[in-house]
Amino acid sequence: MMIPNTDAMPPSDIPVAMWLVKAGLDDVSPDMLVADFCSHVLEAGIPLERVFVGIATLHPLVRARGYTWVEKGGLVGNDAMPHRDPTDEPEAWRASPLRHMLANTVPEMRQRLTGPAVHYDFPVFAEFAEQGLTDWFAQAHNFGWTFDQGLFVTDRFAGIGMIASFTTIRPGGFSDDHVTRLRRLVPLLALAMKASMLTRLSRDVTAAYLGGDAANRVLSGAIRRGMAQKIDAAILYADLRGFTALADRLAIEPLTETLNAYFDCLGPAIERHGGQVLKFLGDGLLASFQLQVGQDAGPVCRAVLAAADEAQEAVAALNAAREQAGQPVLALDIALHRGEVMYGNVGTGTRLDFTLIGPAVNEAARLENLCASLDRSLVVSASFAKAAGAGQGLVSLGFHPLRGLPEPQEVFGRDRVSQPVGTT
Repeated sequence: MMIPNTDAMPPSDIPVAMWLVKAGLDDVSPDMLVADFCSHVLEAGIPLERVFVGIATLHPLVRARGYTWVEKGGLVGNDAMPHRDPTDEPEAWRASPLRHMLANTVPEMRQRLTGPAVHYDFPVFAEFAEQGLTDWFAQAHNFGWTFDQGLFVTDRFAGIGMIASFTTIRPGGFSDDHVTRLRRLVPLLALAMKASMLTRLSRDVTAAYLGGDAANRVLSGAIRRGMAQKIDAAILYADLRGFTALADRLAIEPLTETLNAYFDCLGPAIERHGGQVLKFLGDGLLASFQLQVGQDAGPVCRAVLAAADEAQEAVAALNAAREQAGQPVLALDIALHRGEVMYGNVGTGTRLDFTLIGPAVNEAARLENLCASLDRSLVVSASFAKAAGAGQGLVSLGFHPLRGLPEPQEVFGRDRVSQPVGTT
């Protein structure tokens, strides 16, 4: 990383530098940082026409975010770039000078776009020249954070960092003074970006592992052991029937791919209907749909039923495709329950889990165990069925003992029998 020499900073750049420090401390969002930085630099006399800033992330779906600013339009691009296998990169990125910088550990590049002896090593430079741009300057800055992505790590810039490019339409391109000033200011932008990204990285990673609401609570300070809140919730407990037997037959990679495919049927359905996945339990999961104080439980429980139906339909479609491809298929068993639970931190002094605990959670797990014996893919408790109300297609399946409860409990299921699919 190139450290700027602030002692030699001209008076026109000092306000930009001080603004960057304040923006980093104030946790200004990355898109606003890019837009305001470009405006400040332009006002300071550096002739910018088009700027691109790319920031790597720690997100399960997004590898990086790109922000594009133009002089006559402000911020015109805020793009999420998905994770890709290196063999599946878009051709435009493969031919990009920015990719060349990252892949070859090049911290800085400059390309004049006009002149009698100009030569373009990358196709995009010819495109820029056709658009009237005269000069291109770029820097890459690593934040000092690295992470293991197996084959995806090819260089020291493969961790979290920022890469930025600047173009101008000024005749003759950037002056040497302009480039010197950018060399001083861009590292300060990278530092402000790093500060801004810390909050977002924390939120993305925490939400990926805890769920959105739990992540917000943890990042808001609910981090001490024993901090928990008593809430009324609808609980969804799901498990893949036959997965244990399948695990004995499949190698780890296809087994993991199979598990993820079935979770993709369930997780999005839960989130679309207002719930959150709190915990993956091997081949099962625990999800909650919280009721606010005084809230009517009926609409919430009906949303949970809709999520369960949507998940089962997705599993049916997945199983049909897998059977056609000669792959093993699994049944998804779901139990729905409603009750009072504790929502918060449990664990050791240094290793905590933010989850649901209480008898209602245990009862939901034991309800799910009835799916196999009753040959049903959905089993619902009496408290949930009552809250959901009439007209939901639920019928009594009789009274059945649940471990830990003194009396048999009435359970409910769909009035239409959907035979679960066993592994094949």
